[in-house]
Amino acid sequence: MACKLNVKGVYDEATRSASVWGIMKRNGRWVRGLGGCIGLADPVTAELWAIYYGLKMAWERNKANLVVFSECRETITIIRNDDPEYPMVMFVDMIRMLLGENWTSVDIQPTHADANGGANVMADYYLIREGGSVRWMSQQKPSATSSKDSRKPSAKSMFLCF
Repeated sequence: MACKLNVKGVYDEATRSASVWGIMKRNGRWVRGLGGCIGLADPVTAELWAIYYGLKMAWERNKANLVVFSECRETITIIRNDDPEYPMVMFVDMIRMLLGENWTSVDIQPTHADANGGANVMADYYLIREGGSVRWMSQQKPSATSSKDSRKPSAKSMFLCF
């Protein structure tokens, strides 16, 4: 059975900063997650980074049967079409290289915001305005609603690291 990866790139217009989030599940159960601040980026670039990091995480975890869900149809179109004039063509080529690995099966599908799992909630919640890098998370599902959660990051820290 394929792992499902819901990804989300979030853009804060006021600061022009962006964050990414991804939740990988198999049979509805948490497998792994990713999240982090990527710095200055536009909304499409943020979503491209979310897809890139999601694919990288899945490949490193030997999840060779994968379906990636993104709400940004524009990023899916950019990845599927070869446009040498696209400003970030080299970055898109990196995503295509990951897609070209020896997967059993890999696909990127569009989804609606309300069907994008917890990726929306978590990406919005963890839009960090200062520093950080993207990290993988394992062991347990993070909680965006618990104010007593001792793992909740400060404004200057990275996403949840378990």
